[in-house]
Parts: sequence; structure tokens; C-alpha cells
Amino acid sequence: MREPDLFVQSSGVEIAVYTWGDRPGSGRPAEVLVLAHGFPDRALFWEQVADALKEDFYVVAYDMRGCANSTHITGSRHYKFELLLADLYAVIDVVSPTQKVHLVGHDWGGIYGWNAINDADGIRRIASFTTMSPSLEQVGFYLRRRMLRPTPRNFAQLFGQLRRNSLMTFFTLPLLPELLFHSGLGTVMFRILINRYEPRIRFRKNEGVEGDAIRYLGIYRANLLQRTLRPKKAITPVPVHALTAIHDPFLPPRVFERSHEWATQYSQSPVDAAHWAPLSRPLEMAEAIRAFVRRNRQVQEGRGHVSAK
Repeated sequence: MREPDLFVQSSGVEIAVYTWGDRPGSGRPAEVLVLAHGFPDRALFWEQVADALKEDFYVVAYDMRGCANSTHITGSRHYKFELLLADLYAVIDVVSPTQKVHLVGHDWGGIYGWNAINDADGIRRIASFTTMSPSLEQVGFYLRRRMLRPTPRNFAQLFGQLRRNSLMTFFTLPLLPELLFHSGLGTVMFRILINRYEPRIRFRKNEGVEGDAIRYLGIYRANLLQRTLRPKKAITPVPVHALTAIHDPFLPPRVFERSHEWATQYSQSPVDAAHWAPLSRPLEMAEAIRAFVRRNRQVQEGRGHVSAK
């Protein structure tokens, strides 16, 4: 197992950080990518994608608090989005203190990434955002629209999405999710899900994943229902590209139906994969990220030329 390249201090915890490629310097200009993982993963979930991007970018991924080599902290109050964003900003400030970064998020990394690009501290640090997830607020409005227009089709989609999100809701319950992972059944469940939806992936259990998952339950309990049931809309100036996995059993493409209303610059493209595209389609993911970052850079350079004139 690869060891972290550095540790970053943030709000009383240490965040383990991994890097690929050459760090930007006076003689080595480069774009910086920061990759944020989800549940119950860790930074090296991104390893194949990072390897494919390291010749073109300085690539950074980090173990979220509670996971792998970062501080093992328990309790829902330690997983509120405000603290997760503080960790993200602390990493950015160390790996790219003088230029904005391009944020890429999967699962929860994509979910709280939306909150980062709607936060003033995030906007001044993030040049673009590639996500495989909508925000919790977007999911909340998606469900609300179907409740307010009670057609047979809307009800079918409403209950279908509630069923798809039932595992996330289960993780907000007391005790039962801990028992699931302590017993080893949680790992069996993920093995079954991956084998069913992503047969291209060779399932590999990470050492300590049960403990990671149990600590990481705090992110569900501190944020899921609070933000989904009382959503507030925000529009970000940060360019966003959504990669929608067309076979995702949890977040199907239709959940992104109005995501374009949440960004002044928004684009979207499909990925022929289920939920774990960075593992099953790493080269396709890398190319989509590379193309968006380059396109965004060209747009910004074009605006700079116009301003200069």
C-alpha cells in the first residue's frame, strides 16, 4: 500500500495527501487537479485516473477525515460539510498556494464539491469542477418537484429514487449500520453490488475499510436529511462539467435534469458505466477530465485576450 506524500493540518485533524506528476514551479507551469473520493473509499480509489493524468497535470488526492491514513475521528459533528470544506481548502492551500485548482469529485466528493463552489472561500480557490454527483440540495428539489406534481410518472420516479437512495437513508440510522460493517456483511454487500453493476472491476477489499465505513457514517448523519429535506438553491460562477454514469444504481442521469440551473457555465456528458466509473473506466474518466480542464483554460485565456484589448 502506497504511503502518503504529505500530511496537511486542518481543524484538529491530519489529512493524508498523495500526489502524481510534477508540482508547478517557475520553470514548470501546470494545472493542478484535486480529486475528492466518496464512501467508503480513500484517495487511492483515484490511482488509475491519476496515473493517466500525471503527464499533463499535477494531480492530488487525499484521504477524507476518518479514512485510511487521515485522522480517525468519530462522531457526526466532525463530518459536517463546513469541516469537510475546511479540509479541502487546507489541502488546496498547501498543494497550490498561488493558483486555483480544478476539483474533481466522485460520490460524496462530488456532493460536497457543489457546496465548495457555492462558497466564497471555494470560489476563490477552484477554477473548475468536474462531478459525478448532484448536490443534496439538487436531489431534494428533484424529489420535491415530483411530490408537487402527482402524476403517475412522477410518483413512479419519486418512489424509484427513494428506493435507490434507501441505502443512504439506512446509513443515517443509529447502530444498525455499525452492526452491518462490524459483521462483515457491509463488505459482502459492496462486493455483490460491484459484481452486479461493474463486472469489469476486480473487487479488492482495502485493509481497515470496515473502520473507515463506520467512521464515515457521520457524513450521512450530519448532512443527508438536513440538506435534502430543506434544500436551498444557489448558482455558482465556477464552470461545472457533470459526468453522468448511465447505469448508476443510486444516481441515475435524470437526477441531473436541472443541474444546469445551478451554474452559469454548465456542461454534461454520459459515461458508459455504473457508480464506480473511476475504477471501471479510468481512461475514459481521465480523458473527460482532461478535455474539460483544457476547454475551460481556453475559454479563460480567450476572455483574457478580450479584456486586454
